[in-house]
Amino acid sequence: MEDKICLGCLAENKKLRNNYCSKCIKELFNGKVPNPLNFDRVEFTKKRAELSPRMSISGVQDKISLAFEKKDLIPTAANGRYILKPITNGDGHIQNEKDIVANEHLSMLISKNIFKIPTAWCGLIRFSDGELAYITKRFDYDEETNLKYDQEDFAGIMGITPVTHGENYKYDACSYLDCAKMIKKYVASSVVSQEDFFKRIILNYLICNGDAHIKNFSLYSKVDSREYFLTPSYDLLNTRFHINEKYGDMAIDLLDDYTSTYEAYGYYTYDDFKTFAKYIDLPKIRFNKIMKFIEGSYLEVEDLIDKSFLSSEAKEFYKESYKDRMKRLRIK
Repeated sequence: MEDKICLGCLAENKKLRNNYCSKCIKELFNGKVPNPLNFDRVEFTKKRAELSPRMSISGVQDKISLAFEKKDLIPTAANGRYILKPITNGDGHIQNEKDIVANEHLSMLISKNIFKIPTAWCGLIRFSDGELAYITKRFDYDEETNLKYDQEDFAGIMGITPVTHGENYKYDACSYLDCAKMIKKYVASSVVSQEDFFKRIILNYLICNGDAHIKNFSLYSKVDSREYFLTPSYDLLNTRFHINEKYGDMAIDLLDDYTSTYEAYGYYTYDDFKTFAKYIDLPKIRFNKIMKFIEGSYLEVEDLIDKSFLSSEAKEFYKESYKDRMKRLRIK
């Protein structure tokens, strides 16, 4: 069955070309049918060591930049349009590391295909030995001019650095409400973007993403424009399956102060998100529509989980943790 599943969108399709459907070939790979990678994870590690001093990709997870050379995607130090992430090498801090690639892929698809949140195009791709890696298309370049967009994450927007706020600055310096205030300040279409941002925050809560910190949200302006927008979502993951998170439900606080409901239960509930929606001026009718959508979408989420390349244990964990978060939101 796996050879009939598109490695991009997980749709069952009998007309796959090198494991991808026509839509993913067009959108993810700009019409090119990519070959499997011509190197394995061991060679990936060597190439990453060679290229890392010259690469501009931030973050701590192992990754390299790729560019097309005919139909082959090859590692490059500059002008790469794709980012490749393999299974994380076990270091004692990450549990169930063999599922991390499929986890990120699934989480991104839930965001893009079910919640309809602007999300970076992504998929899975095979190393030369058949092992799967995660690949995502960069969204910060204009495809016609090849000029890079002006992009800034929320840490940069708010001037938050390790110097100003300590080593844990990505998590401790502000709340999601503070980020929403920056959207209102800098984004012209802020009414639409605030609803978009609300959906992103509640999705991260539902999928148990404890790493949705302020550097994983960004604004960008396109070429020859001074108007800023939220970038597509990126780096989505059910982190609870890989890290034993004992404290908190989210990467950063939802609000500047805890509500009475949070103080009573010790975790975020429907009332907290309702308060958040009120503070960002999300109309009550839109809030109710989003909550109703979440209630009706679980079967789609469950179906996508079942189609994913997660292990059986990971699939059950993802479903149960998602349902637990829905119950906290009074959604059954």
